[in-house]
Amino acid sequence: MKFSKILVLAALLFSFTLFADDATQIATKILGRYNDIKSFSTNFSRVFIQSSTGKKTTDGGTISFIAPSNIRMDVFTDGKLTEQTFVDAKQTVLIYHSKKSALVRKSSSEASDYLVFLKGLPEVEKRFTVTDSTGTIEKAKKTGMTIKPGSEMLKLTPKNPIPNVKYIFITAINGEIDSVIIIDQLKNINQFTFSGIKLNPALDKKSFDSSIPKGFEVSDF
Repeated sequence: MKFSKILVLAALLFSFTLFADDATQIATKILGRYNDIKSFSTNFSRVFIQSSTGKKTTDGGTISFIAPSNIRMDVFTDGKLTEQTFVDAKQTVLIYHSKKSALVRKSSSEASDYLVFLKGLPEVEKRFTVTDSTGTIEKAKKTGMTIKPGSEMLKLTPKNPIPNVKYIFITAINGEIDSVIIIDQLKNINQFTFSGIKLNPALDKKSFDSSIPKGFEVSDF
């Protein structure tokens, strides 16, 4: 009897090791290519799905990054610039052009969490538990996520609480990130789908300096 229990335990441990190895291999393939990158740029389309109503809102834009911590995101709705996010090591600035207002915070915002993959696998593993979630793709689609055929998917679970982030899913095709999906504590879905990704493009660091237009109302958050 004891020998049988040992065999069962050994089989469970072996299975766990296989799953862990699979997650490590996939994470290395997808996120490892971002280790030590100097810059990044992409176009994106975004779909936000409100869990309580199922209502969808869409927009799109561009994201740029210069290591180690500068992020710029420009959001366009119907071809018009509506929102900008600037992140650096010291502060986050959110500019809402349609409302003629801006918010400033003396720390990085959710944008840094959404795009944590830009800092490479070691940084992701410091802050998140990374698991292979490819086997749950069909289930994930039923929640409203758009996941392309042939995708692999990683699930990032924060090791410490992060505002507005319960889980982050990263989908990839042939090892290239296709989308980042953020699930918040209310089960709302915020999916960024990328196109035209460039690693280490030449970017002007001056373009990451936030410039709040004159006359905009500025508040801290």
